[in-house]
Amino acid sequence: MTDIEKLPLETLIEILTKIDGKSLGRSRRVCRKWKECIDGVDSLWQKLCEKDFPESSRIAKRKSGTSFKWYHIYRNLIMWADISRFETDVKEFYKFSIHDKTHLLEIDYGVLALSDLKGLVLYDVSTLKYIPVSIPDGFCSKMSNNDHATIILTRTGVIVQRSANLTPEDEQYLRADDFILTEDHFYIHRNRDVFRCDYNAQNLDPELIMHCQYKIKTMVHYNGSLQIFTDCGKVVTINKNNEVKVNPISCPAEWIPQIKHISAVNDKNFVCYSRNLIKVETNKYKHLYLDFPPITALFFYVDIILIGTGKREILLYKLSSQKKAMKPIFETIAVLPEGKIPLQLDVVERKNGPLIAASTSFELYLIEIKFFPNWSVDYPNVAQLKDRLSKRSNARVNPPTSHYAGFARAARASDLAHLSRLVHLLLYSYLTS
Repeated sequence: MTDIEKLPLETLIEILTKIDGKSLGRSRRVCRKWKECIDGVDSLWQKLCEKDFPESSRIAKRKSGTSFKWYHIYRNLIMWADISRFETDVKEFYKFSIHDKTHLLEIDYGVLALSDLKGLVLYDVSTLKYIPVSIPDGFCSKMSNNDHATIILTRTGVIVQRSANLTPEDEQYLRADDFILTEDHFYIHRNRDVFRCDYNAQNLDPELIMHCQYKIKTMVHYNGSLQIFTDCGKVVTINKNNEVKVNPISCPAEWIPQIKHISAVNDKNFVCYSRNLIKVETNKYKHLYLDFPPITALFFYVDIILIGTGKREILLYKLSSQKKAMKPIFETIAVLPEGKIPLQLDVVERKNGPLIAASTSFELYLIEIKFFPNWSVDYPNVAQLKDRLSKRSNARVNPPTSHYAGFARAARASDLAHLSRLVHLLLYSYLTS
């Protein structure tokens, strides 16, 4: 039998791609060489995420940003099954100066964005430190980022700021009601007209791709197709070739006028809800109608749902629990202080565990769940965003310093024996195939 230590790196990686996530995590503790190999090839963990958490891992990666490794995403998501066993730390983080139900913008690209009287206030979710950049004045209801552009939705349109390597560098304004940002394009709609824009082009000239027959509630982009959820219970899909398909949401007809909110990953994974009604549809759980408690806020993580209620609670519902129970099983994650009702919920993964943001009329509460309390939460992810947005400010903005604090865990003898048998079997299969 070939000595494992003498294997070429490429062969070792090929073997490691064939084991499950738990065994791969234990393999990190075999020796320094294996740890460096496994930590240095993040695609190993990406494949596991795409296999075990195909939708929720994609959401987590987009929210956490490019510098947050797939290893940390996989490790966090696999711990959500036992999240109720961990202690939660609930603390007031920000006090708003005005009464509003939409203070919290969606966490995106490692940035926590808050809408207040003085404008848009940004924080780095890794450090929870204020990002001192200049934001265009006016009401902001949405903000999305990637490596190429930052787009901000105001009352009358979108402001597009592109990266320095694109021309022109100056921001541009487009009239729109909403937008969705993808890797190559962004889409906007004005009333029922849907446009596509290429932010790599010299000029951002919107290209009309369709006129929707129904009022648009929300848009999502998945696998090259644009899905449009409408207010009449229909989903309009536009594929790469601009072919249009219209499918109804499988939902009781009397529900449709009462549905106020839609949270969607794509046309196969979404939840429609109002205060007392909810309909969940995912790849694993079709047409799941549930009698939920009065809902004041909701976050859809595909495999689980976080629900805010009028009793100040933040509840966890695991879709997998429906296999074993006739009635929905809710687990209480946290309870906000007296009189504070969650009106918006969002989640972002960090190195030491998930961070839940809960916005009320006047406050933002952060709920930290420390799966791995010894890990540093600092991963600089927003330096490019700072540089992009700070063009409007005369003051120079410096990205936060990075400090990575790892931890070492000694491998037990049982781990080594298990891994030795596993790898030798895989190696034998590899060499004889």
